[in-house]
Amino acid sequence: MTEFLSAYIPTILQILLFLVMFGMGMTLTIPDFTRVGVAPKAVFTGLVNQIILVPLIAYVIVLFIPMEPMMAMGLMVCACSPGGAVSNLFSYLSKGDTALSITLTAISSIVTIFTIPLIINFSLDAILGTVSKSIQLPLGKTIFNIFKLTALPVFLGMFINYKFPATAKKSKPAIKWGSITVIVLALIFMILKLEEIGDSWSLLKATFLSVILLNLGTLAIGFFSAKSLKLSTKQSATISIESGMQNNVLGMTLAMSPGLLNSPEMAATPGVYGVVMSIFAIGVIYIYRGMIVKDEKA
Repeated sequence: MTEFLSAYIPTILQILLFLVMFGMGMTLTIPDFTRVGVAPKAVFTGLVNQIILVPLIAYVIVLFIPMEPMMAMGLMVCACSPGGAVSNLFSYLSKGDTALSITLTAISSIVTIFTIPLIINFSLDAILGTVSKSIQLPLGKTIFNIFKLTALPVFLGMFINYKFPATAKKSKPAIKWGSITVIVLALIFMILKLEEIGDSWSLLKATFLSVILLNLGTLAIGFFSAKSLKLSTKQSATISIESGMQNNVLGMTLAMSPGLLNSPEMAATPGVYGVVMSIFAIGVIYIYRGMIVKDEKA
C-alpha cells in the first residue's frame, strides 16, 4: 500500500462514517425521537442496555480475559459506540419492532456524543494507567468531533427527508444495503492499515474471544432484561439486536483518527466485532424471526 493511501485511511474512514450517518438521517423523522412517550418502558430499557450495560459487560470482559491493553481499549471503544444503521435492517429482517429500533438508534446516537469521551477516558486510566496521559481525549474537542461525524450528518439527512420525502423514501433500500457496503469497505481499509504495524491476522486473532463474548453477552442481556420487564418478544428481540449490533465504523474511526485516539491497534477490535456481529446476525435473525412469528400466531 502506498504511503499516500496509508496517510489518508483515517480521513477515508471519517468520510465513510459521515455517509453512513447521513443515510441513516434520511430514514429518520422528528417522531422517531419523540416516540419515547408511546413506549417509554421499551425505550428506557433499550437505552439503559446500550449506554450502561454494554460498556459494563465489556469492562468485565477486559478484567477477566487476558488481552493486549490496546486491544482491550478497542473493546471499550466498540462497547460505548451506539447502535449502527445495520441494526435497523437486522430488526426489520427479524420481524422486530422497527419503529423502536429506529428510535433507539436515533436517541443513542445523540446521547453517546457525551457518554463516549467519559467512558473512554475512564477506560484509558483503568486499562493503560500512566500511558493514558499521552492519549487522553479532551472533553470539549471530542464531543465536537463526534458531533460533526455523527449528529451533524444525521440532522442533514433528516433535513433532506423533510424537504424531499419522496426522494428519501425511494432511497431507503439503497441506504440500508449501502450501509453494509460501507462497513465492508471500512473493514478493508482497517486491515490495510494494520498491515503497517505488524501481522494483521495475529492482531485480529487476539481479539476474537473477547469480541465473541461481548456480542453474545450483550445480545443475551438485551433480550432477557427486556423479557424480565414483561416486554413483548418483538420488543425484546429488538432491544437485543440494538444492544449487540454496534456502530463499528464509528468505533474504528474514533480509534484511528489523529484528532482522537490515533491508534490502528485499537481499531482492530471494533473491526473484528463488525465481522463477528454480521456472522452471528444470520443466526439471530433466524431465531428471533421464528420466535416472533410463533408469538404472533399464538
